[in-house]
Amino acid sequence: MKLKCIFAALLLGGNLFAQTPADSVTIQGTVTDFNGVPAKGCTVMWQDPSFNDVIQVLTDSRGRYSARIPKGKYQSMAACPMDVYPHTAKADVPDADQRLEFWAWDFIADRDTTLDIRFHRMEVYGLRAFHIPGGMPTYQIFVRPMSLTRFQQIMKQGYNAKHGEDLSGIQQETSRKDAQGVFTAPHTDRLRVTVWIDGEEVPVLMKQEIKEYYGADEYGNAYLLTVDRPKHTTDLPYHVFKVELEDMEYGERGEGLYYMEKDSYVK
Repeated sequence: MKLKCIFAALLLGGNLFAQTPADSVTIQGTVTDFNGVPAKGCTVMWQDPSFNDVIQVLTDSRGRYSARIPKGKYQSMAACPMDVYPHTAKADVPDADQRLEFWAWDFIADRDTTLDIRFHRMEVYGLRAFHIPGGMPTYQIFVRPMSLTRFQQIMKQGYNAKHGEDLSGIQQETSRKDAQGVFTAPHTDRLRVTVWIDGEEVPVLMKQEIKEYYGADEYGNAYLLTVDRPKHTTDLPYHVFKVELEDMEYGERGEGLYYMEKDSYVK
């Protein structure tokens, strides 16, 4: 991930701009692994569409964070323990001790929120949810699972990953028939998926492994999930999708969030 650290950021409870209560909200919580071990000094950040950090804070010794951020919609919120993240870890950190990131996509900051975060060695990247007009009353979810073990294996072969960068200005070409597959996600029979919508677990009705275009000469594997709708509703003007993934071959887990605004119609 291409990080642009903002050294002026205050630590726990701090932010980069003086905000008034009317135009800002407090997001707070804890960052832990899946065993409940707190992540001390973990970077928690909110980013714009070019992956530039707008706000950045650090967790304390108990894994707690708190940030006062401007109200609005952010392309992403991420949490990354920089001391064990593969691209920034010290040279003496073994592969087995490295970890990936947590992501929350299209993050909506409209109220004070407590958000507890868990991270491990599976990254839930590029999460998007939508429904098909005129189709069945279900949701479709796109996600690219990224297993750290599989990613490390690819990197040792000299692969140059394009991940977390602004690629909007590149020239694209039609995928060639001889394009090579770069598989950072487990195949279908090795991927366990659990989905919650607004805190309610929903059935996963279909799990399809698909190709994701990386360029004319390569593609990766991603997933299109079909899930049922929740039986209960909330008063929030948006749905919060939570997706938990597990690579059953390597025991790697991860979770991610997606914020989807509810439909509104002109009356």
